[in-house]
Amino acid sequence: MNPEKPPANAVLSAVIAFGMWGVLPVYWKQLGHLGSDVALAQRVVWTMAMVLPVLVLCGEWSGFLRSLRDMRLLKAHAWSAFLLAINWGVFVWAAQHGRILDCSLGYFINPLLNVLIGSRMLGERLSRLQKLSIAAAALGVLTQLVLAGRFPWIGLLLAGSFALYGLARRRSPLGSLPGLAVETVVGIPVAVIYLLWAQQNGLSIWGTDSAHDLLLIVGLGIITTIPLLGFAHGARQLPFALLGVLQFIAPSGQFLVGAFVYHEPISTASLVSFGLIWLGVFLFCSDLWLRKPGKV
Repeated sequence: MNPEKPPANAVLSAVIAFGMWGVLPVYWKQLGHLGSDVALAQRVVWTMAMVLPVLVLCGEWSGFLRSLRDMRLLKAHAWSAFLLAINWGVFVWAAQHGRILDCSLGYFINPLLNVLIGSRMLGERLSRLQKLSIAAAALGVLTQLVLAGRFPWIGLLLAGSFALYGLARRRSPLGSLPGLAVETVVGIPVAVIYLLWAQQNGLSIWGTDSAHDLLLIVGLGIITTIPLLGFAHGARQLPFALLGVLQFIAPSGQFLVGAFVYHEPISTASLVSFGLIWLGVFLFCSDLWLRKPGKV
C-alpha cells in the first residue's frame, strides 16, 4: 500500500474546523441564559439561513434540489442529522453548565474511535510508529477516565456520536455543502416547531432581546457552517487516521479554555494525561512527515 500525500486543502479545512471547535465553548457560555434547548434549535435555523445562499453562490442549488428527491439520500442524512443533533445538544449543555473539560475528554476519545473505524471498517493500515502514537494517546485518555472518578457519559456520548457522524458523512456521495444542507433540511421542521412551542410557553427564544444576544444568535449559522463544512471536506478526502490526529486540536483547545479561562478544577495528574495525548499526536504527525513514498 503506497499512501498518497493528503490534499493540502483538505488538511487546512480540517485544521480550521477543529480549531474553531476548540474555542466554541466561549461562544456557548455567552448564550448560557438562552438555554441549551433553545440554543440548539436556533442553531439549526440559522445554519439553514447560512447554507441556502451559499448553495446558490456556489452553483450547487440544482444538485441540492435533486438530492431532496432521492429517498435513499434523505434517509442517510436523516441518520447523520440525528447523530449531529445528539452531539450538538450534549456539547452545548455541557459547555453552558461548567463541563467543558468533560467535552474535552470526549473529543480526545473521538479520534481514537476514528482510527479504530479506519482500520476495522475502511481497511486503512497503520505503521508501527503510528500504532505507538495511538497507544500513547490511548494511555492519556485512559488516565483521564480513571481520574474522572465517575462514568464519563458526556465524553462517551460526544465521542461516539461524532465518530459515527464522520463515518456517515464519508460514505455519503454528496459534497460537504449539499450534504450539510440536506442534514439541515431534515432537522429544520423540528427546530422551528420547538421554537414556536417555546415562545408560546413563555420562553425567551431571543435571549434578552439586546443587540449582543441577537448578533450571537444570528452568528450561530456562521460558527456552525464553517467548521462543519471544513470537517466534511476533510472527512471525505483524508485517511481516517490522519483525520483522527488533526482532531486532537479541538479537545486541546477545549481543555485549555475549561482549565485556564473558566478555571474548571484540574489536577496535576490530568496535566500528565494531557501530555501523554500530545505525545501521541507528535509521534503520529512525525511519522506522516518523515514517511517516504512506498513506505507503509
